[in-house]
Amino acid sequence: MNFLDRLAGYFYAASLVTLPWAGLGVLRLATGRDWGGGLQPSWLFMALAVAVAAVRWLVRGRPRTAGCRPGAVTGAGMIWVVAVVVSVLGLTLAPAPVPWQEALARFLKQVVQLAVMLVFTVWVAWWTRDPRRWVWTARLIVAGALLQAGYGILQLAGYAGHLAWFGGLDRIFTSNPSILSGSRELYIDNLMLPVARLRGTVCEPLYLGNFLLLAIPLVVLTRWRRWWTVASGSLLAVLLVLTWSRGAWLAGAGGLSAFVILWVACGPKSDEAGFRNFRGWAGAMTGVALSVVLVLILVGDPGLLWRRLWQSFSVRDWSNLTRFYSMQAAWRAFLLSPVVGIGWGQFGWHFPALVEPLGLQSQFSWPVVNNFYLEVMCETGLLGLAGLVMFLVRAGRAFLARAVATCRRSDRDRVHAAAVAAAFTGVWLQMLTFSQYNLPHIWVALGLLIAYGREPGVIREKDWEADRS
Repeated sequence: MNFLDRLAGYFYAASLVTLPWAGLGVLRLATGRDWGGGLQPSWLFMALAVAVAAVRWLVRGRPRTAGCRPGAVTGAGMIWVVAVVVSVLGLTLAPAPVPWQEALARFLKQVVQLAVMLVFTVWVAWWTRDPRRWVWTARLIVAGALLQAGYGILQLAGYAGHLAWFGGLDRIFTSNPSILSGSRELYIDNLMLPVARLRGTVCEPLYLGNFLLLAIPLVVLTRWRRWWTVASGSLLAVLLVLTWSRGAWLAGAGGLSAFVILWVACGPKSDEAGFRNFRGWAGAMTGVALSVVLVLILVGDPGLLWRRLWQSFSVRDWSNLTRFYSMQAAWRAFLLSPVVGIGWGQFGWHFPALVEPLGLQSQFSWPVVNNFYLEVMCETGLLGLAGLVMFLVRAGRAFLARAVATCRRSDRDRVHAAAVAAAFTGVWLQMLTFSQYNLPHIWVALGLLIAYGREPGVIREKDWEADRS
């Protein structure tokens, strides 16, 4: 591996570790000016990695990527991208109540932002084509999550007034104007309770929760000692609880279900080996559960978790109504232009005219759909939704095909497949309740799913122990 390869790898490593640093606005900190779209550190490091890789390819030629030839998944992705671009027709079919130049500028800005996110998917799918790089990738993502746990401890101390200097640090990590800030209190039973919600450097509790849905399953791929693996998983599970994000909890249950289903469905033929592995995983999960229960007891109200979950079914809860009104407006916007949509990024312009009067006070400065898939249908129409579904289905089919072919050969393969399935399912399932798609870890999860489905061969023990570079 030459210098340029290593340099690209270092930049990519920095990008993975800083995935949750979405609240830090690089341009605003550097210039003191709001440029209208916060440049996140992970975006910058990924851009540097791509630039160095491009120079390397020009100098020495494109490296071989066995097993990663363009195929059905890539084609489906391109169909979705084309559908997003075609949605520009929606600017004339369902014109927004603003000058067309302003609407077009918004469209172009959002197209560029989506392109940046897809770079994460493409790079991750290409980079982790080599089985030896999975441990490397998992360790960096989990290390980034553990840094969030450390920051969360500082956040709790800062909220309690024990760290006078924390305010200055927090202003740095909340300097991105495109990411909303979380709350220091917990809204439950139509009351604001003095229970701090941890948001980490992602600057929003539900976004931190979504990132943890990626990181927690990958803990099992780090190949750390079992006690450190269990300790890391327990700490991140406690952090997930302290975000108090119902959407993340429910999606996490979906991710856990995907892990268990794949683990059981692809189990070894030997019942003895299956029982031994089940006993080990059961012990680890018990340790995680006990850690969560201990934290809830320390909070002072062990039943708070269940009250928070039950809140999801309340028809009077204002946080639920916020999502209801935004989704209602998105559906009405879809009906304005069902085929190509109203135009990528245009929902905010149409929201005031389409939402119920009570819903006008349910959003911040720029309204969001609060459901990524509905946002795609609303802004890119049936063409865009069909393209996205085809993209995800193709990626899922490739993943399952490889899982079925390899998981019964070794427990290592089974753990690998189950962890990737849990990470992807959890992250993308939660996107039923939020639509802030400019968080790169979302697209990293998709890239890992594609990488697994396109990987050649079997993950052998020597591959896990080989050089991680």
